[in-house]
Amino acid sequence: MINKPPGLPFLIVFSAAATFLLIWASYPSWYGFETFKFGIPIGFLLFLYWTIRITWADHKGKAPVGSLNSALAPWYIAIAVGLALITNAPFWIRYTISEPSLRAYATAVDENPGRKEPCQWVGLYYVCDGRRYDDLLTGEEIPGSARLVVRDLFRQDDKGFVWLTSGEPNENADGGDRYTHLEGYWYSYLYDSSW
Repeated sequence: MINKPPGLPFLIVFSAAATFLLIWASYPSWYGFETFKFGIPIGFLLFLYWTIRITWADHKGKAPVGSLNSALAPWYIAIAVGLALITNAPFWIRYTISEPSLRAYATAVDENPGRKEPCQWVGLYYVCDGRRYDDLLTGEEIPGSARLVVRDLFRQDDKGFVWLTSGEPNENADGGDRYTHLEGYWYSYLYDSSW
């Protein structure tokens, strides 16, 4: 059944693109717009290929039939990925699994503010440059805080987490980190120079 159009190679490429989107969306403050800029052209090309293969198979009389056939698998995957992206499920699943490790790392950073933390896996995130959070207004480190820089698939480190037991993070109107409250003492951030 899997060897009928559009075929196993197509399903592997389609699944790889879907997996990439889900991993990309699991980072803190992911680039939603940029993700869709990647997903829409790739999805269009894959849809075009799928249409050509199904049309040709139908012409030859080899098209699979029924609602549960391999030709519709990409559509089921696309719907599942779309729902996951809309609900932000990839991030919340990865964050929930990683939160105990992130909390332990943040506590270690707060207790030893002078120690430079090496890049390492903390839960399911690759974290670098753990240090206390600096107050934007005063420039001083805030006790009971930690700023964790997360590297993504392309080794960019413009996003991460802030653990802040008192107060809220400050945003600069002229550009800088944009914060989103997650839960409890946790915030995610994304550096944006255009704001």
